[in-house]
Amino acid sequence: MGAAYDSEERDPAPRCLVGTRREVLEKIETWVRAGSGGTSVLWLHGPAGAGKSAIAQTVAETRAGHNQLAATFFFARTVAGRNSIRYLFPTIAAQIALSAPEKRQRLDGTLNCDPWIAERASGSVDLVASLFKKPSVLVPSSPFLVIIDGLDECQGHDDQRRILTQVYHMVNTHHLPLRFLIVSRPESHLLEAFEDPALANITEMLSLYGDFQANSNDVSTYLRSEFSRIYHSKQHRDIMEFVPGPWPCDDTVNTLITKSGGYFIYPSTVIRFIDEEGFSPTDRLSLVLDSSELSISPSDSVPFAELDRLYSQILSSYPTSQLHKLKQILGHVVFPFVNSRLTLDTDIIAPADIEALLCLPRGQVKLMLRGMRSLVSFLESPLGVGLHLYHASFGDFLHDKARSKSYHVDSEEWMYTAFCDGFSLGCHILGCSVNAGIDSASGHPKGLFVAVTSIHKSRRE
Repeated sequence: MGAAYDSEERDPAPRCLVGTRREVLEKIETWVRAGSGGTSVLWLHGPAGAGKSAIAQTVAETRAGHNQLAATFFFARTVAGRNSIRYLFPTIAAQIALSAPEKRQRLDGTLNCDPWIAERASGSVDLVASLFKKPSVLVPSSPFLVIIDGLDECQGHDDQRRILTQVYHMVNTHHLPLRFLIVSRPESHLLEAFEDPALANITEMLSLYGDFQANSNDVSTYLRSEFSRIYHSKQHRDIMEFVPGPWPCDDTVNTLITKSGGYFIYPSTVIRFIDEEGFSPTDRLSLVLDSSELSISPSDSVPFAELDRLYSQILSSYPTSQLHKLKQILGHVVFPFVNSRLTLDTDIIAPADIEALLCLPRGQVKLMLRGMRSLVSFLESPLGVGLHLYHASFGDFLHDKARSKSYHVDSEEWMYTAFCDGFSLGCHILGCSVNAGIDSASGHPKGLFVAVTSIHKSRRE
């Protein structure tokens, strides 16, 4: 059962470093302690790389230690058996059945009478419901918590919605003595599902979109702890014994904290790269800090490989036909200083500005970025809605063609195109036309030639 929190397949599983994520873990603890007096579902959501699975793993281990964990399922998009709805509730039922002999007997009896129960439309709900006597009550001292991590990793939006519908029927129709911690990215279709009144009435939402300073404190604790471990490890002793401490300096740590955007995916990937056996941690840290000088042979590990896979995975959900337009839009988010009306933050640009420059219908930018809510923030301000990246490392990914490949946003080419778009828009606003046209970036990447003529009739003074 590779989907379980203690499976060998997931070992070593990500978990929270002691002393970090205190606030969110305390909120989950409060929800767990509320028992039947609280909501039946807690939706923990946050952007890609926010450490959601580490939190889910930590909660699972803690609740298992208190005999309160009934079952866990950790979805994985690319792992057969952990990426489909068909395996979810049979796996949960099997784990619940193992918690008590009488439940195991009920499961055996149900499957003997109806071996294909899980194949029916409502069979998954019936299968889990068959394990409990009716009426059932929640007993805090017995296993009752079910954790479903990575709901967005399940194949198909419809199946993800079906899972939520089945959870609703388990707790609201069958009144099973179970409570569900569901963890995912805040994808639009899931947000809409949780906002449905039926599900909303039994759900508490917990967001990981916290303030940067609070998250950065945890990232700082993580980085300093991991760098100390590397510095004193036997694995790197031959190199590190000649490196004066403390290593690295505070400025370096602070640089990595800033790059993290307050989330763990970047620093955790950096640490794995630096800590790889057979390489100098100091050399690898230098490679991370100065990617412009990065030169790695094909046999060596590629820094940020896990991060790159994640970003590529998200971008791959877009059809090839939309890729050019998507890259144009992302370019404006990566280079937000071009024609931004929202000047409160230099990392923010208004969707309306992008639509004007690209001659797109109003609302098109939000529609195009609908599937990227875990990477791009729609920030409300007194001036309207603005866009900015949750992760500085996503901008690095888009800049580096070796990493982003077909998703690469070339800075010079994009700047040229953006200038042409802005120039054309300015001419239109001023009542001018570009008679000779603007040469393409591929033909003249370093310059352009235009002939502008006023289209207003001259007036005598």
